[in-house]
Amino acid sequence: MAREIGILTHSFVDAYNGQTDKIYGGGLERYLYDLAETICEMGWRPVVHQLSQCGTFRKQIEEIEVIGHDYRDQDMVTVFNRMGAEVEGKLIYASFIWHPIQYKKGSLAICHGINWDNPALSTEHKADVAKNIQSAIRQLKRIVSVDSHFLTFCRSVCTFQDPEQIVLLPNAVDTQEFTPEEKIQKDSNGIHILYPRRISIERGIVPMMLAADRILAAYPQVTIEFAGELIEDSLLTKTFRLWLDAHPHRDRIHYQAYTFGQMVHAYRRADIAVIPTIFSEGTSYSCLEALSCGVPVVSANVGGLNDLILDGYNGLLVAPTENHLFEAIRTLIEDLEMRRQIGANARATAKAFDKRIWKAKWNQILSDYLA
Repeated sequence: MAREIGILTHSFVDAYNGQTDKIYGGGLERYLYDLAETICEMGWRPVVHQLSQCGTFRKQIEEIEVIGHDYRDQDMVTVFNRMGAEVEGKLIYASFIWHPIQYKKGSLAICHGINWDNPALSTEHKADVAKNIQSAIRQLKRIVSVDSHFLTFCRSVCTFQDPEQIVLLPNAVDTQEFTPEEKIQKDSNGIHILYPRRISIERGIVPMMLAADRILAAYPQVTIEFAGELIEDSLLTKTFRLWLDAHPHRDRIHYQAYTFGQMVHAYRRADIAVIPTIFSEGTSYSCLEALSCGVPVVSANVGGLNDLILDGYNGLLVAPTENHLFEAIRTLIEDLEMRRQIGANARATAKAFDKRIWKAKWNQILSDYLA
């Protein structure tokens, strides 16, 4: 039997909505799916341990065993630490690096992006985060960071001797799957805008909705599609559905949650993609996939998005506010030549983040760890 590698995370299958037979459609989950594939190719067996809001469970998703640990009415960190203590053998921690986790000494961890860059968080909270990160560095063999911001944070506030203890490895995109070819032909006067994000506060749904109100009122040729997962029964989901149902331009707004395999079709239909994150962002899969499909991107200047977008070259990089998003989207709507040039540069940029490069580097990291 293949040896096991335990992956500890707060989310993989959809334990938010009780749909544990399917992977939740977020960037973290996509990352872990690709990482598990790499682990399998190396002859090891990945076992994902995740927190669950719908009770304990055990599932098999293709080659991945998934074990859900109930944390209802319990502290998440306590349950996460218990997960780590119960799992034998090699471990990869894929969540909560900003919390006071008791790591198994010498393990691997992944930072999927800084999430404490929320301006509303207190200075005391952020100081505690710095202490927790320092503690993680002392306990872990290596931390893989998906963007340069975590690496810079560690160099600024933490102490560590080995410059290779924190490895910068951005997220990736399959540039052979996400291509601009076979783009669907449509009315040349129509503009289709895509929001390929989860319906969540940190992903910028509120400023996007506000900008969408103004765009739809000003440009009758524009349609907007919201393509991302939501959490049913949450206040934000209820607000979004109310906004959607009562909107005066409801006929030009679409909502659809796609599987990983279906998303390429959404990008190919798009003339503009908007990534309006307000905090907690790594090197966004949505951004990379849009770039790979040759779609010009309007991006917030938050987190790892700054590692992907060069303003005016492969996208427009703006502050994550309604006004800035509106102005950037308007610029692209009104300038066809800019859309074409930025789209061509976007596709060229994506090739530097190809999934095959990412897998080769993870293979090296895992080979060193498992040796």
